[in-house]
Amino acid sequence: MDFLIKGSVIGVIASVIGLILKKNVPEFALLLTLSAATAILCFAFAVLGDVKAFVMEVAEKGAISSALLSPVLKCAGISVCAKLASDICKDAGYAASASAVELVAAASALYAALPLMRTVLKMTESFL
Repeated sequence: MDFLIKGSVIGVIASVIGLILKKNVPEFALLLTLSAATAILCFAFAVLGDVKAFVMEVAEKGAISSALLSPVLKCAGISVCAKLASDICKDAGYAASASAVELVAAASALYAALPLMRTVLKMTESFL
């Protein structure tokens, strides 16, 4: 809860200052946005580390292979990073770059999920 409050305060303050700076010095507004996003991302990583440890513990107790769980966690991480990068590109006024980031993220998520898809394919073949 503490990380949420700190991250929210940083985000709101950076947004207000960014709006003021955007009128006169748009370059500094973008740098401020990047800095705030990096700080907030550090809070998110601190929380997500504990979440990952818990999910791995549940998977271990439930006899779920980490080979099956790992692609799911990777896809979630890819989606979070891509959303952040895409939003920063959109905020800077580069919609085409934002779309490219989203495309690369989708391809990366599919690539990360290949081991899981191969496992599903093998399971399907064994039924036939």
